[in-house]
Amino acid sequence: MDGTFDHSPLAEPLTQTLLRLVEQSLWANCQWVEFVYSQPDPEVRPRELLGHLMVGERVWFERIAGQQRTTTMFPLMSKDELIRGFTGSAETFRQLIGSRLADVIHFRRGTGEEYHARVEDIIHHLLTHGYHHRGQLAAHYVRSGINYPNTDHINFLIENRL
Repeated sequence: MDGTFDHSPLAEPLTQTLLRLVEQSLWANCQWVEFVYSQPDPEVRPRELLGHLMVGERVWFERIAGQQRTTTMFPLMSKDELIRGFTGSAETFRQLIGSRLADVIHFRRGTGEEYHARVEDIIHHLLTHGYHHRGQLAAHYVRSGINYPNTDHINFLIENRL
């Protein structure tokens, strides 16, 4: 945590909320990376889900920049690559939140269909995408009877004394 969000009552509520959610997402993703890669015999599917989460963010950031290049959606990546990727994504989120929330982005989906979306909505999409796949990770481990990290938003607030 680097404390990049402003707790003052004068801070823009949406911006501050999004910044807090980005910090929670970074924290949760890093918790999951540490957990998955600490398992004695790390399974492929959890590592694919983590790679998918990270490159999913990258794909959207490339769309926003008008330079989409990423094509592999479920890569196997090292622990260090994932941590660096999620940390870099958090910085990109912060920059977009600070300057581009209202921008409309035109993009082409993998199906070839053309769409547009505001950066604010893309950020919401990416944050909920993270919750979805972290939930899949939790379901994967609970079926095996393995205790996994609690990365709920409230737990983030408690652990970080926010």
